[in-house]
Amino acid sequence: MATIQIVKFRLNNGVNESEFRALNERFQQEVAPNLPGLVRREATVGEDGEWLLVLRYTDMESAHKAGRSDTSDVSQKFMSFIDMSTMSATFYGVVSE
Repeated sequence: MATIQIVKFRLNNGVNESEFRALNERFQQEVAPNLPGLVRREATVGEDGEWLLVLRYTDMESAHKAGRSDTSDVSQKFMSFIDMSTMSATFYGVVSE
């Protein structure tokens, strides 16, 4: 069953948002295409600065493995910009399309 993952977070204090946006584009181009089972990734940011990622995977198993499968420099830098105390990730099984 297809799976949607919703990830929410805020950036660490002092992070330059333009730099993070550029890093997010690198992640989108270099990392996302190599994540097993990932069909689509969308990154959004609210007016209040909260980021929301919407990721669609082919199945729940792939969705749970994806975050642990990449250890690239881009991913590590991406994660270092995030205030981990604000991060949440939730998985949903798609029931209709």
